[in-house]
Amino acid sequence: MARVPITVYLQPDQLAGIERRAAQVGKQRSAWVADTLVRALNDELLPLDEILLDQLTKMRAGLETVIEAQAGRGAEGKSRLADMRQRGRDLAARMQAEARERLRR
Repeated sequence: MARVPITVYLQPDQLAGIERRAAQVGKQRSAWVADTLVRALNDELLPLDEILLDQLTKMRAGLETVIEAQAGRGAEGKSRLADMRQRGRDLAARMQAEARERLRR
């Protein structure tokens, strides 16, 4: 393994965030940054944090409620509901593929 010296310029709030995260796992700031950089290079880190995941989950739950209300009741409603959900999954898959492609560039 090669040792590569780097300089990183951070805003005070960014530095505080790094120090907080390093302290949470019992590491020094430089060790935490090095580990995080290696993990990012090995594609172990996803560009999604807990806050974003929480908001997306809540948004999806709200959307499901609206879709169920629009679909209506009975056999025809169930069919419409299944169709809307499938179209939503298809759109999500396309959007996710596009986002992953942008990340690879």
